[in-house]
Amino acid sequence: MGQLLSHPLTEKSIIYNDYEQPSPNGPRGRSGNKHPLPSGRERGVGLRFFNCVGTMQGYRLTQEDAHLIANHDSALVVKFYNPFLNAEENLSISVFGVFDGHGGGECSQFVGSQNNTSEGISKWIKHAFETHEYGSLTNSDHTQRNCSILFHTLEGLICQIVKDAFIMQDRELYCHFSEESCGSTGILALIINGEMLYVANTGDSRCVLSTKGRGVKTLSYDHKPQHIGELVRINDDGGTVSLGRVGGVLALSRAFGDFQFKSSVSYTNNSSGPYAGQKYVAPAQESQVTVEPDVLPHRICYDRDEFLVLACDGIWDLYSNKNLVQFIKYHLMLGLKLDEIVTKLLDHGINSADSNTGVGFDNMTIIIVSLNRKDESLGQWYNKMKTRLEREKGLIA
Repeated sequence: MGQLLSHPLTEKSIIYNDYEQPSPNGPRGRSGNKHPLPSGRERGVGLRFFNCVGTMQGYRLTQEDAHLIANHDSALVVKFYNPFLNAEENLSISVFGVFDGHGGGECSQFVGSQNNTSEGISKWIKHAFETHEYGSLTNSDHTQRNCSILFHTLEGLICQIVKDAFIMQDRELYCHFSEESCGSTGILALIINGEMLYVANTGDSRCVLSTKGRGVKTLSYDHKPQHIGELVRINDDGGTVSLGRVGGVLALSRAFGDFQFKSSVSYTNNSSGPYAGQKYVAPAQESQVTVEPDVLPHRICYDRDEFLVLACDGIWDLYSNKNLVQFIKYHLMLGLKLDEIVTKLLDHGINSADSNTGVGFDNMTIIIVSLNRKDESLGQWYNKMKTRLEREKGLIA
C-alpha cells in the first residue's frame, strides 16, 4: 500500500471556504482550485456557512463524483409566493450537494454545475420555488393563484417543491443523456433564510447532523432495491431485483439519469422552448429507478446544532454515521481546522483500501458545513466547538 499511496489518483482536492480572506478569485482551495464569482453577484448576498469540500479519485479509473456549493456570495435568491401568508417573499437559499456518478461522470457533473443560472439542479430549485402552483388549506385566498394542490403546512409545500426540482432536472438530463447509461445519486442540503434545513436524497449518498451532547441526527436514508417499498415499485413497473441490484445491474433504486430503467416514463416536446411542455406520460415516481427524492425538514437550533456532513457512499462504506461525527468532533477538540480534518478523513479512507471487500477503492467526496450564527466568525465557531467538546469530555468545568 505504501507505493500505491503515492499514485496520482490518490491525490486530494481540498476546497476550504472560510470566507475570512476576500479574494477576487473566490474561495481558496488547497489544490489550487478556485471558483470565480458569478458575474453580477456581490459578496455577502446570502448567509455564510463555513464549509470544506474534500474529494479524491482513489483507485477508480475515473472521478465520477461532483459537488455543489451555492452559499454566501453565490446563494440562490428566489421570489417565492407563500400561500399561507398570501404574499411574495424573498428567500436566500444556501445549497450544498454531493453527486455520486456511475457509468460515467456526465450526469453528476451536469447536475452539480456551479453555474446556477444556466444548468444544474440549482437552476431548477430556483425555477420550482418561483413558479409553483401550490396553495394552503388554511388560507381561503388560495383560489387567487389557481392552486393545483393544497398543503396543511409550509414545510410540506416546500418539500414538494424540492421534489419537483429533482424531476425537472431529470427531464433536462433526458434531453442530453437519453441514450447513455450514466446516472448519479444526489444528496442536497438547502438552508432557507438561515432558519429551515431541507435535506433531499435520491440514492445512497448521505447527510447527517451533529448536535450538542454527542447527538447524531440522520437526515437521509439509503435507497436500495431490496428495501420493501423500493422492491414493490420496481416489480410493479415490470422490473426485477437480483443480487441486490435492479435488473442485476444497478445497486440503487433511485437516481438521476439511468434512463434504461425508466422506459415506462415518456417525454414529449413542443416548440415553445427547449424544455417547455415536456411532461411525463407515465409518472416519474413510479418507474423502476425513480429520481423522486425523500425530503426531510429540520428547523435549525443554533444552541444545539453544530455541523452537517454530506458524503458519497465511498465515505459511508468506511464510517457509520456516529463514527464519522465522532471522528470530526475529536479532531475539532484537538484544535484542527476543517481542511485538516477532511484531509485526515480522506487519508484514512485510502489507507483502509481492502481488495477483498472493495472498501476504500471508490471515489470519495465529503462536505462539512458549520452551522454558525449569522454574526459568528469562523474563529468563534471553532472556539465554541472546542470548549463544548472539552466540557462534554470532562476536561474542563
